[in-house]
Amino acid sequence: MSKIHDVVVVGAGPGGSAAAHYLAQSGLDVVLLDKADFPREKTCGDGLTPRALGVLKDMCILDEVASFAYRINGLELHGSKGNTMTVPIPEHPDYPNYALIAPRLKLDEVILKRAIASGSKFRDNSRVRGLTQFSDHAEVLASHRGREVRFKGRVVVLAVGANLSLLFKIGILKKAPNLVLAVRGYFEGVEGLSDRLQAHFSEVPLPGYGWVFPTSDSAANVGIGSWNAWAPWRKPSISTRTALDHFLAHNPRLKSMMAHAQLDGPVKGFPLRVDFASSPTCHGRILLVGESAGLVSPLTCEGIDFALESGRLAAGFLTEKFGSCDLTVSSLAGYDQLLRSNFQRLFVFLSRIRRLYLNPILMDKAILATRKFPDIKELLVKVMLSQEDAASMVNLSTIRKVILGV
Repeated sequence: MSKIHDVVVVGAGPGGSAAAHYLAQSGLDVVLLDKADFPREKTCGDGLTPRALGVLKDMCILDEVASFAYRINGLELHGSKGNTMTVPIPEHPDYPNYALIAPRLKLDEVILKRAIASGSKFRDNSRVRGLTQFSDHAEVLASHRGREVRFKGRVVVLAVGANLSLLFKIGILKKAPNLVLAVRGYFEGVEGLSDRLQAHFSEVPLPGYGWVFPTSDSAANVGIGSWNAWAPWRKPSISTRTALDHFLAHNPRLKSMMAHAQLDGPVKGFPLRVDFASSPTCHGRILLVGESAGLVSPLTCEGIDFALESGRLAAGFLTEKFGSCDLTVSSLAGYDQLLRSNFQRLFVFLSRIRRLYLNPILMDKAILATRKFPDIKELLVKVMLSQEDAASMVNLSTIRKVILGV
């Protein structure tokens, strides 16, 4: 009879590896599976917000990540009519006052190695084919280098990103979730970069935005994210690759910055789930973390911070349940309430902000309002970094300042 582990974690991205680290650190028997052979590339914007850095610091790997990442000290917002807002990343009692751009090829391997050093057993090249639940455990069926393998765990943590086929197959998802479509490329020889992230709203499909995330003094991760396909049955008006080409060719600021830039590697597109507010987060003995639970910001499309945080939350929750020997399905269902108490209000209001402001009229008005009202400027950047109650951006006082200037 095969061994029953305490926890089987599926997916060794930031959320899964963080969960495995904290679980193993607490003394639990953890096996971590991933379909890839690490290090592996992951298509992403590569941004690490101060919230993400707080978890990496807690995991004692922030210094290692910072050694190969590019430090970001501020943000730039460029409206569709040439209006610009520049602001430093604010001080915060719990998070660093800077961000990092860290290629996932290196970042994910560092977090994975931390999970292994903490005691997790890692099994690469393990592609999950199915998952069956029993009264006291769950069994993960995977293929490993052409042969079938099975892993049993009292609980399974799923951190498989936007792998909808698996979530449908095991009965977690019943309908297609809302997706954001994104595309990015790495460029060398970019001119005019600084220590600030750039978000652009000119020459991109709205609602959506284009980004320039510096990876060095002369290189950047450049891409766009678009909510054009917000309704699952509606096709986008143009492909994301076409939209990116248009953004690069016609955005006034980008035309000069990219005049001598060269593409380094292929341009890659990727879907993003931003549906946490209505997404299932657990299913019997299965807990979901990160993008598997829709935990990607519906305003900025940032998800690494929420993946790391939800991985830590899931591990803390399970450590408590194992400590009290209470692993009933009804007890495990309390995980949903834990995530809701941490993220539900934030995600609801981030969605409202997107619907209200990500249009040619109010986006530019909001940027102009930051010149007259310093409190709006500080509030906007804190909301974008998920460091402030997002409801503040949609209350009547803020909307009046943005629309009427009073």
